[in-house]
Amino acid sequence: MWETFVEHKNVESIMHDKGLAKVGDGLVNFCYSLAKSLVLGQATGEKVRDSVLARAIRSTSVYHYMNRRTDAGRAADAYEAIMAYLWMTEKITISDMVDSLSESLKITSITSRKKEGVIAAVAFQKFLESNIDNLP
Repeated sequence: MWETFVEHKNVESIMHDKGLAKVGDGLVNFCYSLAKSLVLGQATGEKVRDSVLARAIRSTSVYHYMNRRTDAGRAADAYEAIMAYLWMTEKITISDMVDSLSESLKITSITSRKKEGVIAAVAFQKFLESNIDNLP
């Protein structure tokens, strides 16, 4: 169904696909909101900061496909594009992402925003690392 949007021969081309990044932005925010809601036991609406996704992707092996001077916004876009690609090619499901994030998200209602960002970055890093083999 999404074939024309996900015709990529390598990880680098996925990471630079601005359209996939836009789809991935909504997907990542949605899944994080669901995971955080599960962990805290109440519905939350969250927007994941670029710095969180940038920290996550910079800690994985796919980051070597990017320029070392890439800013947080572009690094986050690359992460989001990868997530959209994996979801649109049916390599991951929303449930996979929510389950993985919620397992790693050791936060409470009193966790500081800064500490939550660090914990969330590790959760996103672990999820990406567990799915790297699904990339071209």
